[in-house]
Amino acid sequence: MVALKKISKEEFGKLIIPEKIFKFDFKKQFYNTYEKVYFDNANPLIIANIFIFSQLLSLIVYLLAYETLYINFANFIDANAFSKFIFIFGSYTLLSFFSYYVVLFGYFLRIDGKYRKAEAEIEKDLPEFIDALVSNLKGGLSLEKALLKSVRKDQKALLKEVTLINEKIFMGKTSLQAIQEFRLRYDSEILGRTIFLIEEGIRGGGDLASPLARISDNLKKIYNLNEEIKGNASGFSVVIQAISIVIAPLLFALAITLLTFIGNLLTLLQDSGTDVFGGLSGGLSPEYPTYLIIFSYAMICLITFFSSLITSQLKGQRAFVAMKYLPIYIGISLVLYNVFKTVLLGFFGNIIG
Repeated sequence: MVALKKISKEEFGKLIIPEKIFKFDFKKQFYNTYEKVYFDNANPLIIANIFIFSQLLSLIVYLLAYETLYINFANFIDANAFSKFIFIFGSYTLLSFFSYYVVLFGYFLRIDGKYRKAEAEIEKDLPEFIDALVSNLKGGLSLEKALLKSVRKDQKALLKEVTLINEKIFMGKTSLQAIQEFRLRYDSEILGRTIFLIEEGIRGGGDLASPLARISDNLKKIYNLNEEIKGNASGFSVVIQAISIVIAPLLFALAITLLTFIGNLLTLLQDSGTDVFGGLSGGLSPEYPTYLIIFSYAMICLITFFSSLITSQLKGQRAFVAMKYLPIYIGISLVLYNVFKTVLLGFFGNIIG
């Protein structure tokens, strides 16, 4: 009898992590971002635990939503046990896969958020740090000492990186190698170009204080320009989000209200024996409002999705960052749609009852 190899939790985590989610190289990006944030390789146990949590979550959701789901699809399911089994198996499998990818991607966005926050803090503190570095270099300190002396304790992200640079130098690496590794850790163009110029100054072997002073002046101009651009872009993004979250639900609520109003009007004409519309006073089909509500839900989700993509581009963010707050925006939009629909139907329903 052949003994089966027992799969550990770590090996299971390595097996289930997806290489790609659509065209996004998820596995590569996940490991790279995790290493940049925590200075260590990602533990496959995390992936295994995410999978277990997602399956528990999907099971709870399925048990709560099964009855409603079955009622909506009852017309498409035969009465025999095999059809019911196929329906339960297929629907739960889809839900479990969807839940796993949502939880996994949510965890990645959490890590990426930490990484982007640290990157933004370093960019913000960089001009002040370089000014202090110039003063310390002019005071006669070596580059290694000047780096550590120039950063403040409240500049936590930059302090962590400068401390890491000094540790690498202490362990035997050159200043150039340590600073180059710091540059390669971040995707920021401003940070990359600034550190690259410092590297060129180290290679040249001359006085670093003068070029660093010019770099600091240029950074301040760039940051002022960026703040102005972000201010203009934020105005457009607020308008786009307002349209998708408030205006679109209101318009779709008006549409269902108008359809209901017309249906009630036709029914009233039928009851009174009036045939103003030439035979159309028999009322609307009862399926029409249901179809319009389903269509409204789908379109609100679609509009919110594309508006999130547009606002992420305006803010200079990567496309997948738009997914971070997308469930919240969709939830708010759908809640407002139901509120508007209830208020408008209640108001106009009293006009023609």
